[in-house]
Amino acid sequence: MKNHLCIATLLVIMTSIVYGDPPPNTYGITALTPPYLETNPGPTYWPRVRMWQGVPGIAQAPNGRLWACWYAGLLGEGKGQNYCLLVTSEDDGKTWSKPVVVYDPSRQLLGGDVDAGTVWMDPKGKMWWILNRVMNAPGDSIRTAWGFVTENPGDAKPTWKGPVFLGYGLALNKPLVTSAGEWLFNVDFGYDFKPGDPRRKDPRLNKGAHLYRFSDYDSPLEHVGYCDIKDAIFAEHMLIERKDKSLWMMARTKYGIAQAESKDGAKTWTEIEPFATTFNKNVRFYFRRLSSGNLLLIFCDDADKRAMLTAMLSKDEGKTWPYKLLLDERNPVGYPDGFQDDKGFIYVTYDHGRYLKDMQELLMVKITEADIEAGKLVNPESRLKGSINRLADEGGGVHYDGETWDMRLQFEKMNEGNTEVKKNMQLLDGEKAEKDNKEKP
Repeated sequence: MKNHLCIATLLVIMTSIVYGDPPPNTYGITALTPPYLETNPGPTYWPRVRMWQGVPGIAQAPNGRLWACWYAGLLGEGKGQNYCLLVTSEDDGKTWSKPVVVYDPSRQLLGGDVDAGTVWMDPKGKMWWILNRVMNAPGDSIRTAWGFVTENPGDAKPTWKGPVFLGYGLALNKPLVTSAGEWLFNVDFGYDFKPGDPRRKDPRLNKGAHLYRFSDYDSPLEHVGYCDIKDAIFAEHMLIERKDKSLWMMARTKYGIAQAESKDGAKTWTEIEPFATTFNKNVRFYFRRLSSGNLLLIFCDDADKRAMLTAMLSKDEGKTWPYKLLLDERNPVGYPDGFQDDKGFIYVTYDHGRYLKDMQELLMVKITEADIEAGKLVNPESRLKGSINRLADEGGGVHYDGETWDMRLQFEKMNEGNTEVKKNMQLLDGEKAEKDNKEKP
């Protein structure tokens, strides 16, 4: 790209800072300065040199080629030098490539970090790679969501257009296409500005689960509305359209899963209330309507741990959920994403033990509605626990459980009294879950 030389010059003279105050001279860069992709990533991004990985997404091109994405890096989530990567499979997920494309903001502009994203096939045959950046620069929010688009997702090395600015905050889940043909895109804004802050006047910066409307790569995004999700750090919301055209939203909370309803196209929402309090606490789930009209929910069916990943089916618009299929009984597993192909197969990807030795794996499931109804695999093409990538298989990952935590503690001791270092080394939700799960019997 033409701007690579300019960016390389900036990288020489700037320090990569993830959180805290912006550098004293930002050279005109703001939170809305576009990112770019590494379209020929080298061994720097191969499994051998990763210490952790997790939060995958999955999509399928019209010719059957599969794409999977996740984020990975060195010390852990929110610790810098992390990146998102995209791999592909041309044999229905039996084998997967090395990274085809990488998004690494730590090497760009003012430096920065990533949150996980996802991949999504839009109704017009384009594939979107939805990405999130955390960049310390002047602007409305250090968290911004971006979309890169390819019109040839069936190719092993597609070409990319973009990026498109998708909103302030975190965009982790696939958009919803309504019966009217509108695309409703989910962005989670988690900041709560103090009274008097001028940014509070912008409705896009209100704390909560936001929805944007758009209809193509070249169409502008329109902010529609938001719902304040109480008891949530990251809402990671998803929604379906009911048969009466109302919208049903579910969101991640500390106690489980919350729900709300909109009858005016996502402009306003009912008061948030619990959907589930005895499972799936503080972890992403997957919620979608299938081509049959039935509803699918994939979640951690455990009261406390990220364990027992399960697919659940409803045939009565979510009133009852009598059908269940256990996808993975292990601990910790979670963060499912998925899609349904034109043959009716449901593909699901999820992670297993982001920071734990000999786990650190991204997996894929291929099932049908009949499998869920039966509570076991009945289709000969269905399969569970298919590996996309496991760090230990290629010499990567941690050498012992807790290695990255020990490294952070040592670094804090080297910088005793430095509050900024201590804040940056704190565990995020995913890391806390791994630590807590390991310490529980």
